[in-house]
Amino acid sequence: MKIFSKKTLIFSAIFIICLAAITIFIIKKNSPAKLSEEKKPEIEKVTIQDGDVFALTLNKTKLSRQDASNITKELNKVVDISYCMPGDFYEILYDNKTGEWTNFSYYPSGISYYCVTKSSDNKVIAEKKILETTTTEHKEQGVIASSLWAIMASQDIPANIILSFADIFAWQIDFLAGSKQGDTFSILYEVKRVNKTNKLLASNVVAAQYKTASKTYKAFYFKTKNGTSGYFDETGKSLKSAFLKAPLQFRRISSHFSTGRLHPIYKTVMPHLGIDYAAPTGTPVSSVGDGIVVKVNSSNKGFGNLVVIKHSNGYETYYAHLSRYGKDIKKGVRVKQEQVIGYVGTTGSSTGPHLDFRIKLNGKLFNYLTIKQPPTTILKGEDKKEFKTKIQNFNNAMS
Repeated sequence: MKIFSKKTLIFSAIFIICLAAITIFIIKKNSPAKLSEEKKPEIEKVTIQDGDVFALTLNKTKLSRQDASNITKELNKVVDISYCMPGDFYEILYDNKTGEWTNFSYYPSGISYYCVTKSSDNKVIAEKKILETTTTEHKEQGVIASSLWAIMASQDIPANIILSFADIFAWQIDFLAGSKQGDTFSILYEVKRVNKTNKLLASNVVAAQYKTASKTYKAFYFKTKNGTSGYFDETGKSLKSAFLKAPLQFRRISSHFSTGRLHPIYKTVMPHLGIDYAAPTGTPVSSVGDGIVVKVNSSNKGFGNLVVIKHSNGYETYYAHLSRYGKDIKKGVRVKQEQVIGYVGTTGSSTGPHLDFRIKLNGKLFNYLTIKQPPTTILKGEDKKEFKTKIQNFNNAMS
């Protein structure tokens, strides 16, 4: 049996240790992490500031004048960079070995971005791309202490969501006058943001509830199979009514519907078959419902500037004493509910700025404050079945 000397064993051990160290060094040098680090390109980011000219900001970068010119030339084919806004930004990727740019990406506000790439044969191409987004769901609830706006804003609910909440119940609740201390609200809403920029893209109320001492109002967003969307109560009736509660934001009702009122100018007892809404001159006046303008009359001495709108089912509305008319309001124009058709004034026989509003049904004037507001849509069939399933999920989410 061959016996190795002590010196031989020592040299063998040293050789093995050295070989192992060399092997480990080679493995680490060529590991995926190391290779990835070596291949990682350099990124240069420039944010557009107030007063910046897009093309001139390229002078701050490592790009040559020729490269900057080539990029802006191609970029202008897919987006007008002269409309860049403060906060927009772009990123330039450079090859870490050659130092040459390989990719230029411009990120304006919104979901789109614009990418300019350079191929290995130096061909430059620009194209429009879509960014990834994330939708998050938020649930909030609270008790009214001073106003709906105050309590919602204190919980960092976005301003447009607060306004949407008020608009949803606009046909049921007057939040300016009807909101009381102790009322409660619950809201479920979605916020959609762009991942790359974290900018808000859209927000939408999914479900809402407002509870007073005597009544609970609920609203659920739903889209029907034919594409109609809106907010519905638990029975599937649209919260949006055929007519608004009032054609304007008014200070007070200065004169109610009456068959025997002492006229303030003529000093005789005369019927006042309308409602006078007192409001400052210039207050916007909206059409209470969808319809067609059938009269725009500025020569009527009594009513002054007058707009008359014909609606479906035999309804007709009158808007008198206007200071001026809304944009493009003329005979034959189709208008939408809430569209501004004029502004409060004191033209005609008037003692002060107000809107004289009247409504007819089949040619007969009646008291608008007594109208029974029919919903614009009632869900039926498969839509109602699907809606019932969805609101159960909403109710569970808000409870």
